[in-house]
Amino acid sequence: MKRYYQWIICLALALLLCATAFGALFWGAASLARGDVLDALRVLVTGGEAANPNLYNLVVMVRLPRVCLCVLGGAVLSIVGILMQTLTGNPLAEPYVLGVSSGASAGAAGAIVFRWFAFLPVGRVVFSAFVGSFVAIALVVALQGKSTSPVRLVLTGMGVSAFFQAATTLIIYSSSNEAQARSAQYWLTGSFSGSNWADVRVTLAALLLLLVLCRLLEKELDLLLLGQDAAAQSGMNVRAMQLTLILLSALAVSVVVSVSGLVGFVGLIIPHIMRRVVGTAHRWLVAASALAGGCFLNLADTVARTAFAPQEMPIGVMTAFIGAPVFILMIRRIYHENRG
Repeated sequence: MKRYYQWIICLALALLLCATAFGALFWGAASLARGDVLDALRVLVTGGEAANPNLYNLVVMVRLPRVCLCVLGGAVLSIVGILMQTLTGNPLAEPYVLGVSSGASAGAAGAIVFRWFAFLPVGRVVFSAFVGSFVAIALVVALQGKSTSPVRLVLTGMGVSAFFQAATTLIIYSSSNEAQARSAQYWLTGSFSGSNWADVRVTLAALLLLLVLCRLLEKELDLLLLGQDAAAQSGMNVRAMQLTLILLSALAVSVVVSVSGLVGFVGLIIPHIMRRVVGTAHRWLVAASALAGGCFLNLADTVARTAFAPQEMPIGVMTAFIGAPVFILMIRRIYHENRG
């Protein structure tokens, strides 16, 4: 595939991302005029006094961090989907499908209700989510072994996901504090309604870490596409690479889950589409998927918070409505290919 074509695709996705992110600032429970949004952004960039302080706070302290977090979260989940598909050699691998997000959710709920890792001065919920997601992905990889069977992968992921979802529910119902239970319940459906700039900074750090390491490891990732045996014969330490990808994926998923709850299928839909557009080389696939994932999740969140305004639909419901049919079609296609 011509390199200039891949550059054009990434540039088009970047422009689309900017347009959808800017448009999302106008829509919500209350629609805003263009002048109000532009005035708030002008004050944010140049300083000075806002014409309407209330509208300024709505744009800069509520909607803008939410849009940024959606974009960053979508990019992170898309890249993690790529890493997990490369790690398992299976196009159906995705944090939500394999139970990794559910593991992170159980860890986050435990930190909220039972105060796990209370000795940590900061980041207790994120660290607990990281432990849960690491255990989940390690279980899936261990149970999958060298098998590339999509059926085995899906069944393994379903089992791990069901276990951690049950654990999360048990943790929630074990709480005697109603406020804690409501806070933990938040992780089961997914929402960006509580977004703030601190969450944006943490998610941005996770995304930058992913991008840097994917850039450094792009040759190894491309080599893994040939299979673990071929990668080992070329001199790669496959076990070390697997551990690296597991730790990286678990850390990134734990960050997103800790700020948004369970958001499924982003890491399945976006890489699947982008492979058809820019090819399988990780240099371009990671970049295009990050841009497309940010655009997709931002659009999904915009619909979720405006379709039934002033009520807000959980973002996990929106992504499942889109992702579940794609998942079924992919399983059907792979099944027919294997039969053929």
